[in-house]
Amino acid sequence: MLGPTSALLLLSLAGPPAIEWRAPEGCPTRDDVLDALAALTRPPDLEGVRVRGVVRRVAGRYELRLDIHTQRLTQRRVERADACESLDGAAALIIAIAIDPLEFANQLAPPAPEPEPEPEPAPPPPVPPPPEVVGPAPAAPAPEPAGDPPPPPRDAPPPRPRAPRPARAHELSVLLRVDGAIDAGATPTIAGDIGGAFGFLYHRLRIEAVGHYMPARPLTFEDARVGVVARWALGVRGCGRFLPGPLEIPVCLGLEGGQFLAEGAGITVSRREARPPWFAVSLGLGLVWSPHPRVGLGVRTDFLVTPLRAQFTVSDELVFITQPVGVRFGGGLEIRLGPGARRDGSTAARPKK
Repeated sequence: MLGPTSALLLLSLAGPPAIEWRAPEGCPTRDDVLDALAALTRPPDLEGVRVRGVVRRVAGRYELRLDIHTQRLTQRRVERADACESLDGAAALIIAIAIDPLEFANQLAPPAPEPEPEPEPAPPPPVPPPPEVVGPAPAAPAPEPAGDPPPPPRDAPPPRPRAPRPARAHELSVLLRVDGAIDAGATPTIAGDIGGAFGFLYHRLRIEAVGHYMPARPLTFEDARVGVVARWALGVRGCGRFLPGPLEIPVCLGLEGGQFLAEGAGITVSRREARPPWFAVSLGLGLVWSPHPRVGLGVRTDFLVTPLRAQFTVSDELVFITQPVGVRFGGGLEIRLGPGARRDGSTAARPKK
């Protein structure tokens, strides 16, 4: 059998296979692979053999990808190891099997055990008269010949890449809300407010159409009741939704417009009615908790800027004028409808069986 030095010399004379090898710094080089191949097996017919090997670091380990093309087959092998120093030997083993699997398998097969020597025949015992002929002792059975060499290992199929998970589409949901609030600053005294909203939820966006009504509040002048005033308003509001899920923080900007409904009473000689307009720009911050995907409980604070200041007078005496700024504290219950509502609450929808 040829030693490693003789095999390396024969490889040099036959011409090395066309090996393209790429590896990170510190890992075996192309020359290391050729040395390992020469030390592993006697050189086969290398004509038409092309090998491409790439070593790369994947998830803390080293991965060797080999593409081998011979006159009889083309195959791809992938091997992984914790350290890259052993990959030259693995590459040489795979290349040798691919070039000549039967020859390499015969070299890897263990040698047949040597037959045990036959025991010497025992000396014949003393022969009493008449003498008897003693035959030789039976020879030990010859060992059974070694079985056929094991077949070369089959190529493992490359791992199938996982299919990418489809991106989840954002769906639209509809909301209906009823709420109550307390107003201060834009009314003669602290006043109650009832209202409702209709809107849409889409991913991180909330769009609402809102309506408010302030029940009649008394107007007083010199400790006497001189009239009552109520107010209605309609508006729109857009909100950005932060932390959409069971707990949501909407930051909103809105516009609303409406009308005061004022009527004189008490000491006035002739009752008069007034209908001054109402307009406000609102900036709000809220908190919505969803105990169920289709139910939301929320509170909010709105700061109001009112450029139109309404005046209320009795006999040319000023009774009240609206302030340029106000504040509204509110809370309400909202119901969500549509397929998108399943992802706006605290739990995901259960799949149908």
